[in-house]
Amino acid sequence: MKILLVAPCPPREQRPKSMDIPQLTLSLIAGMTPEEHEVEICEEVYGDVINFEGDYDVIGISIMTQTCLRGYEIANEFKKRNKIVVFGGIHATCRPHEALLYGDAVVIGEAEGGLWERVLTDIKRNKLREFYKLDALPDLQNQTKPRKELIRCHSGKFAIAPIETTRGCPYNCDFCTVSRFFGTKQRHKKIHDIIEEAESCPQKYLFFLDDNITGDKKFAKELFRELIPLKKTWVGQASINLSNDAETMRLAKKSGCGALLVGFESMTEGGLNHYRKSLKTIDENVAAVKRLRDNGILTMASLIFGLDSDDEATFKYGHEFLTRSKAAFFQSCVATPYPGTPVFDKLLSEGRILTDDWSKFDTTKVNIQPLNFSPERLLEGCNDIQDSIYSNSSIMKRALPNMKIGFNASLLYLTLNKGYQTRLKAKKMFGVNRNEEGVPVDFDTTKYVMPYKKRVAKPVIEKELMCV
Repeated sequence: MKILLVAPCPPREQRPKSMDIPQLTLSLIAGMTPEEHEVEICEEVYGDVINFEGDYDVIGISIMTQTCLRGYEIANEFKKRNKIVVFGGIHATCRPHEALLYGDAVVIGEAEGGLWERVLTDIKRNKLREFYKLDALPDLQNQTKPRKELIRCHSGKFAIAPIETTRGCPYNCDFCTVSRFFGTKQRHKKIHDIIEEAESCPQKYLFFLDDNITGDKKFAKELFRELIPLKKTWVGQASINLSNDAETMRLAKKSGCGALLVGFESMTEGGLNHYRKSLKTIDENVAAVKRLRDNGILTMASLIFGLDSDDEATFKYGHEFLTRSKAAFFQSCVATPYPGTPVFDKLLSEGRILTDDWSKFDTTKVNIQPLNFSPERLLEGCNDIQDSIYSNSSIMKRALPNMKIGFNASLLYLTLNKGYQTRLKAKKMFGVNRNEEGVPVDFDTTKYVMPYKKRVAKPVIEKELMCV
């Protein structure tokens, strides 16, 4: 069979020339596909154009919440041509019956462990089922190798290769879908296999896709020791708790770590307590960023605004932390109620979700009624702090301690800061996203994308099918 794997992206969100982290999902699915089948990949975020007239037998579409409506549009086009459409990805896992309205089958959760092969076998036998789900999370010790030749490693002016070492997150934050998709226990791939994959990458720069690469300190230290001879430069994501472990920081830097994305989430007392942060004050977090920097590691500080623990002061505290810590980069996230999370259930029950247009659910748009201030104030506060931190004066003030690390750090600092500055000007938030008057927030996607062949949704609770 000829298989097309698609990662959809709305046209207005496509970034063919910007610096983005390459994805691994489609190349992993391709790696699971038996050699008897022919596989093509299409990633719309990079400007790839879908050939709807291609002679494909099966269309696999991996959807995130913000891309699902575009994915449903793509599915409609292929259903018009009588093609078999299979959905997967985190949104399809959280809303399998919704996805099934537009396709023939849904893969719930991870597709390893022979699940994807089972789907293809059932298609060949004309016995395709509606839902496919593993009984248990797959063992990563028997990993599937991605089809590296299908990975788009060039992003902007840089070539960077994505690598995965672990899955799962024990923190189980109420706003996050990661633990609901990958589980609350961290699973590891074999270090030998990780090193072999990293060594085979021609790219000098690597991005570790793990949500917390230092979550298991023993594993992380062994991995870092094995990475040292490769002389690669890498970036990834980690908890700020790393700053309290001198040996792991030293090994991370020696192994090539240039920067880490750290989810601080909040700088308010309520936010730090709610998310069980070990560092409880702005002073402690400022000192932690400095320790990372003293060890040669740049910090991208991620903060969420609009949490129920937030009040008007959240923007002031966030700005104070960023300016005092001189964090190299800043990721501003608007509190977003993703389906499948406790936050979604809570805000939905309280009538505080303002739109059910899934394309607005990407952490950069205001679509909720915050508990302690207006949506308009959330919009204004997020725009103001981004304008301030990515102003020329702020970039210059934060530059010296970060650029003192060395040439590579200086290049990364200037490139990303100016890149974010340009992107924010192009994508500045305008207006609060609300349904039109009289249009209910009921998450009936058919009012946005009507299925080509409408199915009757079965009255089954979505959570019963989720991989948790």
